[in-house]
This record gives sequence, C-alpha cells and structure tokens, in this order.
Amino acid sequence: MVRVLMCGSVASSGGVSTHTKNLMENLSVDANKILLYNYYTNKAGSKNTNFEKVYRRTFGLFFQILSNRKKYEIIHDQTSGGIFSFISAITASIASKIVGKKLIVTFHHSKTEEFVEKYKPFFNFVLKNIDTMILVSNKQKEFISKTFPKYSNKLVVIPNGYDSAFFFPRDASECRSALSIPMDKKVIFNISNLIDIKGHKYLIEAIGNIAKTRSDIYCIIAGKGYLLETLEQQIKDSKLEDYIKLVGWIPDNEIPIYINTSDFFVLPSLGEGNPIVMFEAIGCGKPFIGTKVGGVPEIIASEDYGLLCEPASSEELEKTIMSALNKNWDTLKIKEYAESFTWKNIAKTTKSIYEQTS
Repeated sequence: MVRVLMCGSVASSGGVSTHTKNLMENLSVDANKILLYNYYTNKAGSKNTNFEKVYRRTFGLFFQILSNRKKYEIIHDQTSGGIFSFISAITASIASKIVGKKLIVTFHHSKTEEFVEKYKPFFNFVLKNIDTMILVSNKQKEFISKTFPKYSNKLVVIPNGYDSAFFFPRDASECRSALSIPMDKKVIFNISNLIDIKGHKYLIEAIGNIAKTRSDIYCIIAGKGYLLETLEQQIKDSKLEDYIKLVGWIPDNEIPIYINTSDFFVLPSLGEGNPIVMFEAIGCGKPFIGTKVGGVPEIIASEDYGLLCEPASSEELEKTIMSALNKNWDTLKIKEYAESFTWKNIAKTTKSIYEQTS
C-alpha cells in the first residue's frame, strides 16, 4: 500500500483531468490511500478565475502539503503548460523539501520543446528538486534528457491510457441508429477542443477534396471552442453541409457511442503530448488516423492500428484518409493491442514508480 497526495486539476473535461481521475480510481482499487488536492474549485456554473488558478497552485498547494504531511509519503503533482499550470511543480518542489517527502511530477504538454526552452530556469529548478518526473512520451524524454543531461536518470515514460469498461467495440449499426447517423456512409469521427492546434481546418479541407470524388463520406466533429463560428463558416463556404456535421460538446457517456459509429477516428493536430482520445479510439477497435506529432507515432507504430501523416497539410491528410477508407481493418487486432494501455495497467506501472521512489 502506498499513501499519496495527488495534486491535479479534476474537472468535467480535459486530458490532464481525465488522466488524474482515472489514475486515482485505479490506484485506489489496490487499497492504496490517495488524497486529492484539486486545482479546480468545482464551483457550479462558473469558471475558475486566474487568481483562483494561481492561488490554488501556490499558497493553497503549499498549505495542503504542510497541513496534511502525516497523511501521505509521496506527493504526485500533475502539471502541464503554460507557466500558470507548471507553477504547481515549483511550489511542490519547495514544500516537499520542507516536509521531507518524496515528490513525483507528471509533465503533460503538447509543446514540450517550446515550453522548456522558454522557461528553462524554472524547469531546471523543478528537475533539481524532485525525485522523479513522469513523461507521457519518449519524444519528451529524449528532448528533456538532451537539455538537462545530469537529470536524465530522474525521467521515466508512462503513456496515457483509457477506461476499458467504457471504451470497447460495440455494434456500429445500433450506435448509428441511436444517434440517427446514416447507415450507408463511411463515418469519420473527431472529438477535440475547437482551437487552432487541433487542425480542424485541414480536416475540413481534406474532406472537401475527398467529397469531389466520393459521396459516401460523413465526418462528425464534436467539441467546443473559440473556432466554432469560423469552422461553421468554412463548412458553409465549401458547401460541405452534407458531408461534415459539427455536433458541439457531447457528454462523456456518449463519446464511446460516437466512436463506435465510425469507420475510423481522425485527429489532425499540429501538436500533441500523448492524446487520451487516441487510446479510447483503439480501445473501441477503431483505427486512429492522425499526425506525426508528440508521442502519437510511438503508439501508432504499425499500420495495423492506424495511419499517420505530416501535420498542417490538407493534401497529406486527404491521401491518408483515402488510404484508410480503402483499407480493411482488423478490429480485434486493434482492440487487443489497446489492452496494454488500460488505466489499470497504467496505474500498476505508476505504483511501481511510487515503490521505487519511497
């Protein structure tokens, strides 16, 4: 049994939040004692202010670490970029020395190189004072090891995962019927925040080109964000209303249903760390079509599980989607491969890091 103070943002959405929640749940199954300090204040109907975000990652976290020092042996901070998230790792580095506790930091970030170069002194301070840094991809580890060679022995890689009780193959016809999705179409699904880095405009351009030669495609894009109106206008201007549907935010319990309506999942990102939705897609036995960014190529290492192309190119994405449309996929093989990335297995690996650190 291990006793851990888990520090992270647990909200209704977001990759770090999903990671933190699922990791805690699966660690707790083994009678480990996990105490949560949530950076998200969970106030109904309102967003956390910038002041609250900073306070909870500085003075709030400092007080939590000191006041609960008898309840845990290890502090595990879930942090990301930009600097207002990463500041929690700085606070925890200082407070852990005061209470004499071991500190593990998991660093999630889609643009690791850019962040580390910009905030190198802060990153160096954290690496100097922590016991272990968990990264979600080997690409992250290679860059950080090269930048801070004397701390390379503190770096370990544990990828993200998925909930196998939730994401598994389901009958596609039943799922399409439940969501009123056409049965006679090749369905492409995407869910991500509607922001620039997710590359939606390239997906819309690629679908527009494909629609010139085949009329059986139907692309569903779920998510919310500041690009909603821009993407709606792009679809309208391209006369793609019959081929692309923006469905907005969807609740968690509907995500696996949407994934299972599809022939494959597409994520045309310009930058990623190790996207959880990738694991959820292959957990449903669906091939993952994406870009060669972050840790994605480490997971989609075989064309049996998906296809990848260079980012920021609608032409490359079009060719890749066309190849996916013409390929016979082995759902069972994809699902079997995904099983090594269940949160249960990720939690086991994380616990072994706790035991090595304590």
